[in-house]
Amino acid sequence: MKPGMLPSTNIIRESIQVRLKIENIYDFSYTQSMEIMSARDLSKYLKINEKKIYKLAQEATIPYIKIGGKVAFAKELIDKWIMENTQKENQIGIAGSDDWLVRKVIDIWNYSVAKNNGVIYYAPVGSINGLKLLANNAASMSCVHILDVEKKAYTLSYINRYLAKDGYKAVYLFDRSQGFFLKKHNPKGIRTLKDIAREDVKFVNRNRGSGTRLLFDFLLRESNIDQADIHGYNEEVESHMEAGLTVLQGTADVAFGMQHLAHILDLDFVPLFQERFDLVIPTDYFYSPLIKAFLTFFEQPTLAHYVKDFTGYDLKNVGSILEPDV
Repeated sequence: MKPGMLPSTNIIRESIQVRLKIENIYDFSYTQSMEIMSARDLSKYLKINEKKIYKLAQEATIPYIKIGGKVAFAKELIDKWIMENTQKENQIGIAGSDDWLVRKVIDIWNYSVAKNNGVIYYAPVGSINGLKLLANNAASMSCVHILDVEKKAYTLSYINRYLAKDGYKAVYLFDRSQGFFLKKHNPKGIRTLKDIAREDVKFVNRNRGSGTRLLFDFLLRESNIDQADIHGYNEEVESHMEAGLTVLQGTADVAFGMQHLAHILDLDFVPLFQERFDLVIPTDYFYSPLIKAFLTFFEQPTLAHYVKDFTGYDLKNVGSILEPDV
């Protein structure tokens, strides 16, 4: 591949399709054929200035991905974004953290009940950007996993920080396992955080503002590991998938992300932390029939039926309403 060129989407699809078929995952967004556009292509498609395209991406207003460090756009997601911004009625826009279980539930909803109950759109832009979109009324709900580093626990302090304290409800969706993505059979014997600071280990990091990055930085501080000692700390990717593919393709030896993605890509995995994953909803919207119908998909035994053997998730608290911090 020539420098500066985007890799073929076939590389991404072929890396995960076999695993998806084995698990019978309802993740149509990854198995469908994707048309990837550059900012220039998108500016022609939308008939707006190319600089405006980059500005919309920077503000997390328009859905985008990064491939090989370059901003790119999936035409399917752009078309959904256009629909979302022109037909708001009876639709749900979820923005925030990237998660495969949330993707699966959304795909099941859109595939089975959306015709009569409304379509759900998902923008995996990171926890903090998702909260910002929610605060600006650009999303209906937000997926969040932000550790309260001062209390060293999962609280609702992020609502006070990014949103109006009394205007939102938070639903405890599940716990999920985060840790190291490693090449098969772990050839470099990476088992602890201190191992990734070795000179012979190449790391790739998640993007700033993502809950995964916030958690990783917290774990480094707790272990007294200097960021400067990690080769590749400043090299960032935008999603769990991109982090996993970087390890799978040999560009990095290790990345930090969720266990289920390592399972899908058939990578080795070292668990480091069990985190809470929340769904934040404006109080007025929380009681609407549409949201109530969607939340039933996160009730036992409904969710357990859909995610049987879904590696790396704990559903014991699924669907419970979180109480505001005192």
